[in-house]
Amino acid sequence: MDKILKFKIWGDYAHFKKFYTTTSPLTFEFPPPPTIIGIISAIIGLDKNEYLEYFQNLDDFKIALSIANPIKKVRWTQNLIDTKHHFWRIKNRTQIRIEFLKDSAFVIYFFHKDEQIFNLLKMNLENHKSVYSISLGLSELLADFKFLGETEIEKTQSGEWVDIDSVLPCSYLKDDDSVDFEVSREIFKVNFPILMQPNRVVNKREDIIFERKGKQIKCKVKEFWKTEEGKNIVFF
Repeated sequence: MDKILKFKIWGDYAHFKKFYTTTSPLTFEFPPPPTIIGIISAIIGLDKNEYLEYFQNLDDFKIALSIANPIKKVRWTQNLIDTKHHFWRIKNRTQIRIEFLKDSAFVIYFFHKDEQIFNLLKMNLENHKSVYSISLGLSELLADFKFLGETEIEKTQSGEWVDIDSVLPCSYLKDDDSVDFEVSREIFKVNFPILMQPNRVVNKREDIIFERKGKQIKCKVKEFWKTEEGKNIVFF
């Protein structure tokens, strides 16, 4: 893995439903890897019933994510209607409050061993072309994207303090005291799905550390990757 693709996605609103919420859905602060895989698959045109088959082994592909805009959340009350009947016959409505991200933007770093997937994504990103419409979690929340280039990366191992520009899986940390919780940082941790089987069963989860405004996280990690632009990232 010498080069990776880098692109930005953004939208007015986003919703990445947390798995433990039901009647009042809450959202993750950024898209989990299975959602990012779905976005990439929509851009290159992989079938929705088959695309996860190409993303079952973390040795075959790599994804990293940076937060480009500060995380902001809003809540709306929405009417859910019974669609089993014609619209003018609908009598049952349920009001629920749903949490959304507002003005979200993320930078995605991506690699895949399959040259066809890698090259097709690069071509479509360069031409601002998507086979299917892409959205941020829900089909109504359409997203836009911009190709930021193909960048060289270098794997680095160091036990020293380093500033990481991406979100940070806890498995990369040297030990429990490897994060510097600076006063100027708003650092949180959330449990994320990482790998999902084609039948939509999650077979790997991970605790992820992130800075709410997209600032760097000062930490000690087992390894990281440095891009030619000087960014330090780690993959999910």
